[in-house]
Amino acid sequence: MWIKDFTSEKDNPLRFQPFLTITHLCYSDILPAWEYPWHAHLNEFEVTFVMRGEGMLVVNEKETPVKEGDVYVIPPGTYHRNIAHRKDGMDYFVIRFSKDPLDGEMQKFFSGLGAVVTKSGSYFSYFQSACKLLLNLHVSNGGFADAKVQTICLGMIQVVCLLMDNRTLTIRTKADYSMNDMLVYITEHCEEKITLQSLSEKFSISPSHLSRMFTRAFHCSPINYLINARMARATEYLGRTNKSVAEIAELVGYENHFYFSNLFTKRIGCSPTEYRERLSSKDLPKNSEDLQWHE
Repeated sequence: MWIKDFTSEKDNPLRFQPFLTITHLCYSDILPAWEYPWHAHLNEFEVTFVMRGEGMLVVNEKETPVKEGDVYVIPPGTYHRNIAHRKDGMDYFVIRFSKDPLDGEMQKFFSGLGAVVTKSGSYFSYFQSACKLLLNLHVSNGGFADAKVQTICLGMIQVVCLLMDNRTLTIRTKADYSMNDMLVYITEHCEEKITLQSLSEKFSISPSHLSRMFTRAFHCSPINYLINARMARATEYLGRTNKSVAEIAELVGYENHFYFSNLFTKRIGCSPTEYRERLSSKDLPKNSEDLQWHE
């Protein structure tokens, strides 16, 4: 697994149309270990390429099967999660890019899509090659070089536009806005002390009814979602900061870092320290040939 965030102007030096500000790249091969929790990206589009295996894309309460070769787009502010089939797992590559400028050619196209899934068909080998090239750039350069990553990602997104224009499955959902508000609240305040009773008081719903409605909407109890949201935030701290496990435990709402470590291990499948080691450059594949993708 590897993650790269782009946070400065020099990360995206190209400024002519069609222009994309790439904000995040990620290759994940650990999805079988846990189900990535509900999350949203408020100012970014997310494009996911399923490289191996199969699983489920869940948007609100709508489950859509996805498998090797599928591509899907999630618009800004849309809560979603990925679930792998336990037997084979699922590897995927993610590109996130900013929704600004709003009048940009690509941004306007993606704004009209909604949450959609399509098949890459004959373009699958192209996506594989492009993803491997990005990985090789990351490994060989200890990071990414200037305009190369933006140029490669732009080419991939342009092909996605072509695919989406021809054949797509639009994911239509029946959003329960009161439950969605609760999901957003838990996500944004997951480091605080949240209980079923405190949620009940805030949203003026009895604890039992609240738990039942939330579980029906998101297939997960409010407290289980809270734990998953905290673990997701912990993985971000582990990958993007040098903070100690004890510091991270406190930042995500746990006073006892031993309890946090045990909970993290049960949910993620490895300890916080082991997770950080997996994300370190020394544990990256040495080259693209080490990726277990079928071509």
